[in-house]
Order: sequence, then C-alpha cells, then structure tokens
Amino acid sequence: MKKVFKSVLMIGFLSISMSAMSKEKDFSLSFGKNEAETVTFEVSNAKNVSVTIYSDVDGELLSEELNSDKNVAKSYNFKDLDSGIYYLIVESESKIEKYKINVNSDKKVLIEEKPLAEIIKPEFSVNGNKAKLHFSGLKNSVKITVSDFSNTVYYNSTKSATDGELDLTFDLNPNTADNYIITVEQGGKVFNKVINLR
Repeated sequence: MKKVFKSVLMIGFLSISMSAMSKEKDFSLSFGKNEAETVTFEVSNAKNVSVTIYSDVDGELLSEELNSDKNVAKSYNFKDLDSGIYYLIVESESKIEKYKINVNSDKKVLIEEKPLAEIIKPEFSVNGNKAKLHFSGLKNSVKITVSDFSNTVYYNSTKSATDGELDLTFDLNPNTADNYIITVEQGGKVFNKVINLR
C-alpha cells in the first residue's frame, strides 16, 4: 500500500513541491551463524556496494567493492585481530548501514544484527533551474536547507516520511543567485549539493 502526500510551498524566490510514497530498499544484509572467529553475511542486491571493516584503535582494516545484482556471500575471519570492538560498514549510493562487532578474549565473534546506525543518503538531480531531492526508505527526519554562497537562507525545514519516500523539488531562481547549496543533515551526517545555474 502506498502513502502519498503532496504540498507546494512558495518561499521568497523559491518554490518547492514535495511528495512521499513507499518503495523497497536497495541492498539488505542477512547474517549466517557466527563461527568462533568468523563473521559471515549475505548481501542481496549488491550493485555498487562497498564493505568496510574498521576499529577506532586500528582504523580501516579492510575495504572491498561489490558489484552484483545477485546475492553475494562474504566471510571475514577475526582470528588474528586483538579482542575489542570493530565495525562493519556497508554503503551503497542510497544508504549506509553500520554494525557493531565484538571480538572477545577467546576470539569469539559476536555481531549485533540490528544496525547500530542507518543513514539514508539523498539523491539529487538537476534539470535547468529545477533541483530534485529524493530519499528512499526514509525512517528519521532530515533537516533541509537551501542557501546561496552569501549565506542567504531561502528554505529551512525538517521533513520526514513515515514508511516511505520523500521527494522535494526546488524551483531555483537564476535572477536571485547564480549558485545554490542544498544541505541535508541526518543522523550526524551532512550532505551538500551545489547547484550552478549559470
């Protein structure tokens, strides 16, 4: 079942239209049974997905790019690593998921199967002076600001979409500014897109 809402806002020299509807996510993870020293998981829809394992102490330990429309099974062995906390980051063009891995003194690996953090990344497209901002599977609210290089703010709002997508269209006025910056803040991450209208 799709939930859709639309609204149009006129703010100064900027008009915005917005809609929200549900859509399936891109990649998803499922974890196998943890062996004594190994983390095993499967990534479905692993097109343009990167996998990184790091610790706060040692930094990045492994980085790998996956590129398959099918399911990809991965297994990483922690037997030569010190006991402590590690993190598994899986990132696509549209989202980032972070998982916590605990390696105890017996080299037993325990992974929390629920993401420690999940960030949905904004997608931008530009056609003339219209800039579109799109989110799929947005769970939390995001703060969206549109400004120019002189720090004049044209739009500043917190938006959310329950169980679905969020789409915003900004009709940017080239007579007001040559460049606009769309800033999206979510879960401590900031994404910026500069729109050049000249």
